[in-house]
Amino acid sequence: MKPGDPAPDADLLDGEGKTVKLSASWAGQPLLIVFYPGDDTAVCTKQLCEYRDRWADFRETGVAVVGINLASVERHQRFAGRHRFPFPLLADPSGACCKAYGAKAWYGIRRLTVLVDRTGTVRWVKLVNPFSRPRADELLAAVRTAV
Repeated sequence: MKPGDPAPDADLLDGEGKTVKLSASWAGQPLLIVFYPGDDTAVCTKQLCEYRDRWADFRETGVAVVGINLASVERHQRFAGRHRFPFPLLADPSGACCKAYGAKAWYGIRRLTVLVDRTGTVRWVKLVNPFSRPRADELLAAVRTAV
């Protein structure tokens, strides 16, 4: 996955267990896809809570944000509810979406962030090791520059 590639489509489960199409649900607006290893883990919680705390800045750019990993809908519901995330966490139980974007690894899910523009084209990709996390300032700068 690299800038200029068409963003793969995927069927995922939302917080209510309903199937959503990644491309159709956010068509016509920029989308920041945050693949993260696990709900209720220290680094992932810090990462997503930082995005929650900077939510006004993300909204100002017009970008939609979604978090994706292999966890169940129920686990996502508990995690999102506990931390009051203003963005959806989507379940990818088959791992097909994670694999299509290059987030699937032998150990689980890589910490990968992908920015897709309004036309469905990948504009920016950031892969970090599982113990690091992309900071909100970096993501916001990428959105402002690329979209």
